[in-house]
Amino acid sequence: MIISILASILVWGSAALLLLRLVSNSGISLGKSRAISEMLADKSLGGGFETTAKDIAKIFGLAMAFRAAVFLLSICAIYIFKDQQFSWKDLLNTYLQWDANNYQRIAIGGYTYHTENGDFTTLAFFPLYPWMIRILTLIFRNEIVSGIVLSSVLYAGSCCYLYKLMALDYNRSTAIRAIIYMSVFPHALFFGVMMNESTLLFMSMATFYYIRKHDWMKVGIFGALAALSRMAGILLAVPAAVEWLEHYEILGKIRSGKIKEAWKLFYSKGLWIFLMLAGIGIYLFCNYKVTGDWFKFLEYQDKYWSNDVDYFGNGIGLIFDNAINETKFTRFAIWIPEACSVILAIAALVYGIRRSKSMYTSFLIVYIIVNTSMGWPISVARYMTCAVPIFIAMSDFSDRHRWTEPLITSSMAVGMGIYLAAYFMSKQIL
Repeated sequence: MIISILASILVWGSAALLLLRLVSNSGISLGKSRAISEMLADKSLGGGFETTAKDIAKIFGLAMAFRAAVFLLSICAIYIFKDQQFSWKDLLNTYLQWDANNYQRIAIGGYTYHTENGDFTTLAFFPLYPWMIRILTLIFRNEIVSGIVLSSVLYAGSCCYLYKLMALDYNRSTAIRAIIYMSVFPHALFFGVMMNESTLLFMSMATFYYIRKHDWMKVGIFGALAALSRMAGILLAVPAAVEWLEHYEILGKIRSGKIKEAWKLFYSKGLWIFLMLAGIGIYLFCNYKVTGDWFKFLEYQDKYWSNDVDYFGNGIGLIFDNAINETKFTRFAIWIPEACSVILAIAALVYGIRRSKSMYTSFLIVYIIVNTSMGWPISVARYMTCAVPIFIAMSDFSDRHRWTEPLITSSMAVGMGIYLAAYFMSKQIL
């Protein structure tokens, strides 16, 4: 109960401060009170630096080299801990852990390829990642190889977009550090396996970049692709709307009677944000085409994964309760990492409320709420790998407190090594 109340206070308190800042930055004065001005002041680093095609190519190459190194270490872990000989096929099959099986099934034969008790359970998984795997299979002739390659390439592309994004507002060392933190986050192991984390990450990172660049057509396109990757992708509409309101001072224009100007900005720029709904629409149509029910996935999520909707404070409270009271195995495999990821996310939110742009804070608020609003929140640590503002806030913090940099990097890298090995031992790393 105490954890639930504390989490609610911090998240809703941050939301209230964000709302005040949004009103102020959108052109409506909240008075000349020094206390209010200080509370709403933007304390972000500012600055920025130039990027070149050579820089981006170097980032992409280093990111791919990192994924290749992790892949080789994974093979070493498999041989050491399983202590047996593997054929190439057997080795690849170790990548079919948990949800990876469902992505392979969709890639092979679509949503009607596999059933459980007469239910098309793969409808609980979004289609963009397996559809891309199916295309790559024309080249690699194997769904698992295609999935691993696709995840790695999209991860590397995400690093490039993060570098370009941070180049707009931060210094070079802060941008590089954010990439490192994102890469060695304990559950970043999912960026190189047959899961759709890299797909959502890439589409989200591209969307954030184009939001910041105010290229609204590309915001809509990449936002729609993010929404076709996972339900959380549609949440990118929130930071897009926040940046649109602030950048063009829409509320101020409306208040001062410039309705036509505000309307023009809406239909020429803001309307592109609604294109994100196309991603969700395609996914819902898949549900309808297969079962005749647009929302059949909700039934399967509840029936097979116990993912009914609950208040996010209750979900966070359950995570911490299980981290204390569950068996040792599940505590360390699932619940303690989830508790740590929630602490990190909320800490990044509170820290970033004045140190980050409103678009990042707004996304982190809704992302925390949505991903913990489940009756059985078993994959929160994995979901937080795609919470981009966490890594931006962490890098900003360590730039101001340099002594924390080696502690953050080393502790997360060790955690990633442990959970990577456990994942390939078929432990419940979800």
